[in-house]
Amino acid sequence: MLTPRLYVGAEPQPPVPGCDYALADALARHVGQALRMRVGDSVALFTGTGGEYAATIRSIDRRFVTLRIGHHDPVERETSWPVTLVQSIIAADMMDLVVRKAVELGAAAIVPLQAARSQHASDERTERRLAHWRRIATAACEQCGRNRIPEIVPVVTFAQWIEAVLPAGPIAMLDVGGERSLAAFAASTAPHVIVIGPEGGFDAAELRLARDAGIVPVHMGQRVLRAETGAFAALATVNALAGDAS
Repeated sequence: MLTPRLYVGAEPQPPVPGCDYALADALARHVGQALRMRVGDSVALFTGTGGEYAATIRSIDRRFVTLRIGHHDPVERETSWPVTLVQSIIAADMMDLVVRKAVELGAAAIVPLQAARSQHASDERTERRLAHWRRIATAACEQCGRNRIPEIVPVVTFAQWIEAVLPAGPIAMLDVGGERSLAAFAASTAPHVIVIGPEGGFDAAELRLARDAGIVPVHMGQRVLRAETGAFAALATVNALAGDAS
């Protein structure tokens, strides 16, 4: 059985080897009630700043858990070819799935994009969804072994991203009309960013903005993929080319 992993953050005080560390509230309930752990069981803690700590449960009750911190292991499980996923916002359950699987597949950061054909929501609901996606990213890191949580930036429109957020470096955008495959493009030019459209794809104005910005349209074969499938397939392709899956 794999050792359970918990994200504890670096504030207000990170774990210190040889010292006790207290878990309270939600984390304590998770350990005691959801995981049904007992005194003497082992857990791993990570703060999001790199590496992880071995720990052993010293005491446990319904509201508090005390751990004894062991050694710090500087292990990292990041991909050798970090890619930012720019994902157009799609249906809630599928967007949640994209965030979770993108973290598992090693995405360095995720940019939620409000495209013309994305589902639109109020500012208040968008803020709630952003917080929700960040919680999903943290849980995915706990599950997959990553010790650095990918940044999920605030939602931007396509035009805002092009004008203010667009980074330097090769950028590939999935488009069924692309002349080159992502695999061929990535094999010759390691993309720093992969852009995925919403259900129905990007509209003509967005495609024009992308071309004018030098973004390269690429395809993923002869079949039309759903938005969430495109994200998984693109990240897996880059991982394979980078040797991350070998």
